[in-house]
Amino acid sequence: MASSNNTTEALEKIPQMCSGIGLNLCHENANELWEQRPPLDFLQVHPEHLIQEPGGPYHQKLIDLISHYQVTFHGFGLSLGSVAPLDKSYLELVKELLANHPKAFFSDHLSWSSLSHHHFHDLLPIICTEESLEYLVERVLLVQETIEAPLHLENISNYMRFKNSTIDEISFLNQLTERTGAFVLLDINNLWANSNNFAEDPAASLLRVRANSVRSYHLAGCSREKHKAGDVWIDYHAEAVHPEVWDLYNLAVQTFGPWPTLLEWENDVPPLEITLKEVEKVSSHLQKISKLNQ
Repeated sequence: MASSNNTTEALEKIPQMCSGIGLNLCHENANELWEQRPPLDFLQVHPEHLIQEPGGPYHQKLIDLISHYQVTFHGFGLSLGSVAPLDKSYLELVKELLANHPKAFFSDHLSWSSLSHHHFHDLLPIICTEESLEYLVERVLLVQETIEAPLHLENISNYMRFKNSTIDEISFLNQLTERTGAFVLLDINNLWANSNNFAEDPAASLLRVRANSVRSYHLAGCSREKHKAGDVWIDYHAEAVHPEVWDLYNLAVQTFGPWPTLLEWENDVPPLEITLKEVEKVSSHLQKISKLNQ
C-alpha cells in the first residue's frame, strides 16, 4: 500500500514549477515549432510519444524542442480508473523526465482508458462511488510515490453519467485531491462543455472546485454537434476557444490564481501563426485580470 506520509515528504521537496503560457506539441505543429521557435513559456509534451516513436524525424524534433523550451508532461495512457496494474516502467520514465526537467510537472486524466492490455483511443468516465474513491486514492498515492512528485489530475469531457454514481464529479475530484495531495489541472473547456451538455451552470460548477487544489489550466475549442435530442458539445480541440470559455477562464484565474495555462489545438490544426494568436489572447486576458486586481 502506498504511504501518504512518504508521498507528502516527497512532495515537500518539489521545486517551483514552470509558469506562464504554453502550447501543446503534436505531430501537426512540430515542424513549424521547430523551425520558428516562437517565444513560448513552455511546451506540453506527451511521454507516450517518447515510447511510441523512439526514432524518426518527429522524435528528433521532439528531443530538440524539449531541450529548447521549458516543458510539462501530459499523459493519456495512465488509465487511473482501470483495474489493471499501473505501468511501472511508464511511471519510471515519467520520474526520469521530471528529474531531468526540475520545473516540469506531470498530469493525466481522471478516467480509465484500457482493459486487458487494450488501450482505447478515448478517456472514459469513472463511476463515482465511495468504493471507486478508495481505489483511486490508492492509485494516485502509488503514482506520486513512484514519480516522487504531485500528480495533476485533469477533469475530462463527459457525455454520459452512471446511475450507480453516488458522488457528483466535482465532489469526487475534491475528495480525491484532498486525500492524496494531488493537484487539479482544470480544463476550462471540458468543464464548460459538461455543464452545457448536462444543463448545469458552468460558473457554479467551477466555484465548487477546491480553491487550493488548482495548479494549472487547459484551454481549447469544442465543437457543436446537432442531434434530434439536442445539441452536444464535443471536446475536439479543432477550433478557437469560445467566448464563453474565455469568460469562465477569467473567473478561474480570479478565483484560483494565474497558474500555468496551456492552449490545445490538435485537430484540424491551422498554421502556427493562428494558434499563436490564441496564445496571445491568454496573455491579454491575464494582463486585464492583473490590472483589475491592482
